[in-house]
Amino acid sequence: MKKISIALLVFITTVNQLKGQEISPYLFGQNMWLTDKAENRTGYIDQLWPKIKKSGIKIIRIGGNGFNRNMPDNETLLKWVTAIKSIGAEPLMQVSQHKSAEESAKLVAFFNSNEATKIKFWSIGNEPYHMAKMTVDSISSYIKVHASAMKAVDPTIKIHVPDLAAYYNEAYEALLLNDKNSLAGRDENGNWYVDGINFHNYPNAKDYSRSDVIFYSVSKMRGMILDLKEDLEAANKKYDRAGEDALIWGLTEFNITYDNPDDLSVSGIAVPSFINGQFWVDVFSMAMEHNAFTVTPWCIQESDRASTYFGYIGGPPEFLPHSTYYHMQMMAENMKGSYIKMKSSNPYLKVFGSKTDDDTTIIIMNQHETNSLNIDLNTINNQVNGTNDLTISATKNIKANYKLVSKPQSTILLKFDNSGNKTYQIMYDLEMAINNLPPTTINN
Repeated sequence: MKKISIALLVFITTVNQLKGQEISPYLFGQNMWLTDKAENRTGYIDQLWPKIKKSGIKIIRIGGNGFNRNMPDNETLLKWVTAIKSIGAEPLMQVSQHKSAEESAKLVAFFNSNEATKIKFWSIGNEPYHMAKMTVDSISSYIKVHASAMKAVDPTIKIHVPDLAAYYNEAYEALLLNDKNSLAGRDENGNWYVDGINFHNYPNAKDYSRSDVIFYSVSKMRGMILDLKEDLEAANKKYDRAGEDALIWGLTEFNITYDNPDDLSVSGIAVPSFINGQFWVDVFSMAMEHNAFTVTPWCIQESDRASTYFGYIGGPPEFLPHSTYYHMQMMAENMKGSYIKMKSSNPYLKVFGSKTDDDTTIIIMNQHETNSLNIDLNTINNQVNGTNDLTISATKNIKANYKLVSKPQSTILLKFDNSGNKTYQIMYDLEMAINNLPPTTINN
């Protein structure tokens, strides 16, 4: 039976690739951490809103373990929600699993009684299976009670759960498909308990390699996404959820590691490294391919501890953007419309695309440490590409009249009009990152 389900999922995925997966307007997000005084630490987000806005993000999760344990007061939350909305983004508000359902319902009422502060997207709790060692029964119970109380206040809100630390198959299959534990059905008021299913993943501990970043980490993330998609398809079918009622998914925390290596240099492999920005491109592209609602990395800015120096913006006083910031910005500003799945014959060269009615965008990512590659985009889906026996394929016909040399450890974004003429180019590489330079942009 499992093989039949997988075959069906592969068929659906292939059909979606051919017609093009629409990229969610909320795909590019972030996590609101580290805020000042959280866990008695020093945070700087209040100083960073203009820079955050420029990264192109459209959703910010107010969540995580710190806020789950110590929920900020309503005045503080209101300040953050107002700031998030002021930059053109939407909040994803987490209520605490340690508070009562009545308190969560009151928080919904507090924000949603006023159109100016209304919050569309909510979540309940954080990593209960990992952090709190809760059983599936208890996780299901608290989510149902909270969700029902929250939707009784405002049935239009969308609730995304359960934010487990990884895609644990045994937990998610029960929470989606087990008649006793499933969150996919309706409550006694006729409201869907939840609307989205999310998970977290930090694929590496302290000890990992550059090869792990390029291959293992991507493969691990892809496996979890495919498992989730399979369970979502089954839950949507079982509970007759289709169209706008269908369950969607998100990745609400991720980064390359949960414990930085000692080397935090740009040329290394920790969170501030150049290659981690390229890893984020891999993750966001997988999310586009599989129709994710949102991806919110961890986090905006956290610089007081080396082991969790996780922000896409660096520490004071300069608050310099990292490679992760610039790679996200590059994608958020340009990857729109429908996703195009692309593939290179060289495992160190990764290619991703998107298309609107007016243009086609292609990202070319060379992750090799020393080798340049000659690329002729005229030959996509055709024959040998350049002089390195390199081929590039795509799930759509692409017009791109351009040849280039892809430098080692570099990312280039190219935009083409419908005639295949290059109209726009962004270049970013390791050397630029080491010198704290932003990507260079060329308008044709």
